[in-house]
Amino acid sequence: MKNYAKFVFDMDGTLVDSKDAVEKAWSLWALEHNINIDRILAISHGRPADEVIKEVMPHLNIKQEIAKLEAIELDNVDSVKPIRGAIAFLNKLNDHDWAIFTSAPRELAVQRLIAATIPVPKILVTVEDVQKGKPDPEGYKLTAKKLKVVPEQCLVFEDALAGMQSALSAGCDVVNITAVAPKQPTIRGVTLAKDYFDVSAYLNDHFIQI
Repeated sequence: MKNYAKFVFDMDGTLVDSKDAVEKAWSLWALEHNINIDRILAISHGRPADEVIKEVMPHLNIKQEIAKLEAIELDNVDSVKPIRGAIAFLNKLNDHDWAIFTSAPRELAVQRLIAATIPVPKILVTVEDVQKGKPDPEGYKLTAKKLKVVPEQCLVFEDALAGMQSALSAGCDVVNITAVAPKQPTIRGVTLAKDYFDVSAYLNDHFIQI
């Protein structure tokens, strides 16, 4: 079993279950703009909201639309809960051993983590920190750099196809947490785990398992 230097986690669907809040925000946004919500949900999972809006309605004021979505999501932050085993798994790690890279904006990310009683890590990379969102590898490369390691030394935990593609392209190994999105397409070389009770890995010569 490979020995990793750092763990990197996606947030939504990986550490926290925010599916209800996310889908409610997109549903209200789609209704306002007379778009079929299924069209949005088919392309939005794990991707930055601005890129989704640019794809479906590029003529809109992107900043204004993002602000609308974020306001709805912040209003529904109380519905967010931790993925099974996530807190116990993180409790096995030292503060400097892990980071988060999320497609969510920073304020929303912090509020969701707090709502789910997930600790806010010292290194939290958000959509505001990158020029290109998932599936581009920029975010995971940046997170590894902030952790002072190369991506190949990182094990990434993801739930979305775009996120897994991002991490693999960066050079990271990937565990696909399937608790929230069990029907995501699988990718060759990615390890599947229903939740953190299914995860075991070596981190700096320590066997991590709950």
